[in-house]
Amino acid sequence: MIGFVNIFKPLNMTSSDVVVKVRGILKKASGEKQKTGHLGTLDPLASGVLPVAVGNATRLFDYTLSKTKTYIATFKFGVTTDTLDSDGKITDTCNKTVSKQDVLAVIPKLVGEIDQIPPQYSAKSVGGKKAYDIARAGGSVSLAPKRVHIDSIRLIENGENIKKISDKIPHITDYKYDGRYSDILNSLSDNEFAFEIVCGGGTYIRSIARDMAEALGTVGYMSSLCRTQSGNFDLSGAVTLEQFEQNPLECILPLDIALKGYDVANLNEKDGEKALNGVKIEYNKQINQPFVVKICDKTVGIGELKDGKLFIKTRL
Repeated sequence: MIGFVNIFKPLNMTSSDVVVKVRGILKKASGEKQKTGHLGTLDPLASGVLPVAVGNATRLFDYTLSKTKTYIATFKFGVTTDTLDSDGKITDTCNKTVSKQDVLAVIPKLVGEIDQIPPQYSAKSVGGKKAYDIARAGGSVSLAPKRVHIDSIRLIENGENIKKISDKIPHITDYKYDGRYSDILNSLSDNEFAFEIVCGGGTYIRSIARDMAEALGTVGYMSSLCRTQSGNFDLSGAVTLEQFEQNPLECILPLDIALKGYDVANLNEKDGEKALNGVKIEYNKQINQPFVVKICDKTVGIGELKDGKLFIKTRL
């Protein structure tokens, strides 16, 4: 069994919990234990798209890290927490009022290639320990900035004709931030704003909230988050865990859905068999690396070229 499941992760559930549930459902359906893993963590307080790889599709993790992701986030200014989200303890306040014009003025400073410091409560490893474990024990660490790419940050403004996301995906019935999206502008509190953020992998939305607040001369935190797209997976194709459990095998998507955008080397059966056995094949065509290797149109791995020789680096 190989492929992907595009799960809609609910609130108050870890990404690892989702993977365990998917694994259990597949074992029950197939009678065999299946290898599973998610492609990019969502915090428990976040909902949305969580692609789960099944079988050897888990080997594609490194090829999905840099994929673009899209989020709908709300930031609350004038108060911040130790976790930089709504689940943390309040650590600071500021009575400055932030206006729409203030926000629009600082957004350009946060877009593009930037050095971003991860939150103290993150999975970054420090001396063999997770940063969040150190923070929970009352300690603090100095985390090195990481280069990330933020494509765009768009302020969702009053007067926009914002349609309820769940109107576009009626099969998802437990969309509660999910549900809040249709009324998001009416439900925002003072000094709270909604954004659509498009960014590369490894970006912390909580850090954007912190950095935007700093640029505004105040403090802030991320009050809610929903991922609407992760690479080639989006909400339109997502299923809830309940829906997945009803028809698990029918919900498994093919490998190629995660590999859109990669060049393809389609080998004949003879050369393909050699490549699968570790033989380097003469290949003189121009191709961007890494690339998808197919044998007679069937995807078998990820390939690379060296000195005009094609070889399969990751076999699927």
